[in-house]
Amino acid sequence: MFRKAIIVFVFTLIVTNMAFSQAVSIDAAISNAAREISQSVPNGTRVAVMIISSDFGNVSEYIINELIVSLVNTRVLSVLPRNTVELADIYITGTFTREGTANYRLVINATELASNIIRALYRTSILDDMQLRALIAESEFYQDYTVGERLGIGALNIFGGAGSITRGGRTGWLVTGIQGIGLISVIGGLIYGLLEVPPSQPDPLSPNFITQEDYRAAKDRYEFTTGLRRGLIVAGSAAVGTGIVVGFIIPFFHHRSDNSIAQYNFPFNLDLVSSDSRDINGFKISYSMSF
Repeated sequence: MFRKAIIVFVFTLIVTNMAFSQAVSIDAAISNAAREISQSVPNGTRVAVMIISSDFGNVSEYIINELIVSLVNTRVLSVLPRNTVELADIYITGTFTREGTANYRLVINATELASNIIRALYRTSILDDMQLRALIAESEFYQDYTVGERLGIGALNIFGGAGSITRGGRTGWLVTGIQGIGLISVIGGLIYGLLEVPPSQPDPLSPNFITQEDYRAAKDRYEFTTGLRRGLIVAGSAAVGTGIVVGFIIPFFHHRSDNSIAQYNFPFNLDLVSSDSRDINGFKISYSMSF
């Protein structure tokens, strides 16, 4: 039994050592990827690095920038700026993901723009060394609103949903509408019938003597006005209160924008579409500019 345990332990060490020996530093991986691409496409090919997606913004930007430098240093490729990908023969994309508990996986693709065929593919395990840990530590991770932040947004929502609106939450306008209707109702109730006074009992000695029938009509009108006024104020106050309650609740359904996947932010939306023309084969790029 003891011998079997020793064998398993030794085997585990060997496998672990092999796994780590196959992993390389991030700089070595970038250099190897650039070499693989330069050897897989003809000299003078125009290439552009588009996207390296990752959960770590600094890592993505580091890989993109260093890959551009490495490609330029090969002296055999024409490296174009990222925003001129429509002029490239080859566009380069990639992913950086976690692989197990100790390493990460880097995958780089070089795809021909005209045919959408992958011309080079490089993938390797990245060592979780001090350099990579520093890059990851400096990256901004996605973090949703905390409970305290949600309570703060709810408190600001007392003022017409201002908390949600300032954070980009469209539901804040729902609070604005509910409270707005409530305030209009309350103000209307306060103003309506403001000068209405209760009728006096009929007095034959008074110069403004009215009949009993006129008195009852005036009394009914006063009671109706008073009831309607009270109803508007109560309904408006309930609407304002509902707006406050809704304003406190909706922040718990808000979510902060997820910017954790760090990619190059192009000033256009890149899309590969098939050509409608019979005279042109392959693919073309359609994009819409945004300012």
